[in-house]
Amino acid sequence: MSEDQFEEDLDLSSLSDEELTEQMHDDLYDGMEDEIAEGTTILLGRGWMPDRVLNDALVGGMNIVGVDFRDGILSVSYTHLTLPTIY
Repeated sequence: MSEDQFEEDLDLSSLSDEELTEQMHDDLYDGMEDEIAEGTTILLGRGWMPDRVLNDALVGGMNIVGVDFRDGILSVSYTHLTLPTIY
């Protein structure tokens, strides 16, 4: 099974809280907005308080992004941004 196929078949709701949090860290790094929204909904549905989701899953994942950005491993490509035209 290819990695892309694995990602498509991954049922986030079948993961433990720890596994889901780790997957959300990876998904944040990869910019997977829909998966982050789904993971957030799952954790809230499991009784996590919003501040725990924010701190453990979301901010925890962004810390990884921040370290790689700081170390030059990750960069921002401005070619993917669409800016409005101002007349």
